[in-house]
Amino acid sequence: LKTSRIPGPMEPVERSANPDKELKERLEALGPDGKKGSPTEIKELLDFLQNNQMRKPLLVVKYGKRLIDNYPGTLGDDVWEMREKVLIAALDADEKKTAEQMLQELDRQFGRSTKPSLRLERLRATYHEACGNWQSAENIYKNVIMREDTVNPHAIRRIACCYKGQGNMEGAVQWLNKYLRIFPADVMGWIELAEMYVSLDRVDYAKFCYEEAILIEPQNYLYPLLYADSLYALGSQKKKHGGVKNPYDVARQYYIQALELAPGNLRALLGLAMCLRALKVTSHTASLFEWVDSEITRVYSKSGAEARATLKIVRAALRQ
Repeated sequence: LKTSRIPGPMEPVERSANPDKELKERLEALGPDGKKGSPTEIKELLDFLQNNQMRKPLLVVKYGKRLIDNYPGTLGDDVWEMREKVLIAALDADEKKTAEQMLQELDRQFGRSTKPSLRLERLRATYHEACGNWQSAENIYKNVIMREDTVNPHAIRRIACCYKGQGNMEGAVQWLNKYLRIFPADVMGWIELAEMYVSLDRVDYAKFCYEEAILIEPQNYLYPLLYADSLYALGSQKKKHGGVKNPYDVARQYYIQALELAPGNLRALLGLAMCLRALKVTSHTASLFEWVDSEITRVYSKSGAEARATLKIVRAALRQ
């Protein structure tokens, strides 16, 4: 398949200052049914969506198919790249018939070679995943793509997703661990692995994953927050605490770190209050508990009457 030309460092992608407003104007110019637009205007619309990273799969399917069906000559060799874009958008929009049609056309053009096109096989596996054909997708990833590239990151990650889609969390954990041993800097991979461990009630393993995420992106408040949640969960368990002597106290420290990165975060405030409650409020922590209580009150007070009613319940629970 033809690879898109990537702008160089001196060719920054032009992004709109107000993409939603500009998109509305472009669609109005194309008319209510979109038939007023010329091939050039349609291509500019699709480029606009891509450059501004706007997820509008129905628009890509509608106007991409119009170019392919009515103006294929204006695309030249880029018609195959357009088919690929429409295929992916159709899967996103759950229009599997359109996706199947695009895949068949790509297969007729690129699937006859004795050496498989990894890009085409990746699209084929993605189509099988969207249709719930997990075994077929897994077979392509393992026996076609990884035969050519044994450490293909996309294939390894998607095999984990295939196991997860079938409800086999143990298999998903095994493959995601394999992926992260090769690509340890993928922070979202660590977060996904942590979620899998939590679903398997292995909170101590999830804690390790959150530690890795904090090391990779220490400026992101979400990771110390999730780490603190896992420590609090360990503290509430009667079994071993994953090597942490006092999970509630360590969780308290990380809830405070999350609040330093995201002041006023309600989840961190509630977590900190729960930790102080679990540790038993003493003369040393009483002022911190009162500050947390006032912050929770301030956050809830910004909302409507329903939130204020919830506040009464929350404060009563924290002071039991």
